[in-house]
Amino acid sequence: MLQNIQLVIDTAIADAYYMGKILYPENFKDIEPEKKINANHIPQTCGESENVSIFCDRVYWKAKTAMVMRSIDGKGISYSYAFEGSIDLSLDDVSICIAQGEMVAILGHNGSGKSTLVKHFDALLSLQKGSLKVAGLDANNTDRIWELRKKCGMVFQNPDNQFVSSIVDEDIAFGLENYDTPIEQIPSKVSEALALVGMSGFEKKSPHMLSGGQKQRIALASVLALEPEIIVFDESTAMLDPEGRKEVITTIRRLHDNEHKTIILISHYMEEAVFADRIYIMKNGRILAQGTPREILTDQVLLAEARLLPPLPVRIYYDLQKAGIILRHCPLTEEELVEELCRLN
Repeated sequence: MLQNIQLVIDTAIADAYYMGKILYPENFKDIEPEKKINANHIPQTCGESENVSIFCDRVYWKAKTAMVMRSIDGKGISYSYAFEGSIDLSLDDVSICIAQGEMVAILGHNGSGKSTLVKHFDALLSLQKGSLKVAGLDANNTDRIWELRKKCGMVFQNPDNQFVSSIVDEDIAFGLENYDTPIEQIPSKVSEALALVGMSGFEKKSPHMLSGGQKQRIALASVLALEPEIIVFDESTAMLDPEGRKEVITTIRRLHDNEHKTIILISHYMEEAVFADRIYIMKNGRILAQGTPREILTDQVLLAEARLLPPLPVRIYYDLQKAGIILRHCPLTEEELVEELCRLN
């Protein structure tokens, strides 16, 4: 058993190492893959098969973020708004690393520092303490701030606050014009951006006549037109109804899976974080924990400390457990829950 697990671990590390070495040879002059991670080190806090999966996921992402080009690399970031003389820190010695092409969810209760952190990624807030590189650019270098903002786009909670025109295609063209895009290229870039979010044919519509989900996708198209490497969604589904949230999350997943964008998702909805590669939990301006969705979202003690509720399938799993009904695995999605329930005798 342990021999097979060790093989999976070694394969995960090798995959991450050689993928990085092929894509970014200049970064690998002095780097060798991690050689000794013992399968005996797997913690025994839950079911054996689940534990193996969690452990191997953690090893893989550790190897990947260490060896592959980083989209976000922040160390020791602290920030205070100093409101009315207050010296309370909104961010307190935060370090975060996100690999190129990752989808990362940052979760936390109101006031935990999530939005303050990601506003540094787009240089909407200046660094007060610490270091930060975004797509290889130093966030402290004010001479390259517009280049940084082109590489890292942001979609906010209220799409109405992002519109600058009463016509969809003019709104998307606004950012392109500000970056001196040749005028003959703008129509095709607008059409491509709308196609990416499934809104082709809406060029001459008014944003204010659209549904909430459609508005948010138009706001996203305005960001995509600039071809960013990183897209930050700062509670972009918070004001939407369930159907609107589904539209936006489907679009986000497609951008990650098909376009290989680096996605940073800030959300109060645990169900949205299930599809991330990794999750960061924040509390009182600090990183409380990080890990894979299965590792983080099934940890009732951790989520309670962060004042967050687990996804509904996880809550049902533990409620059934208290009632003496034991499922083989803890489900994260409704589909997994249905599958586990169907296996019951």
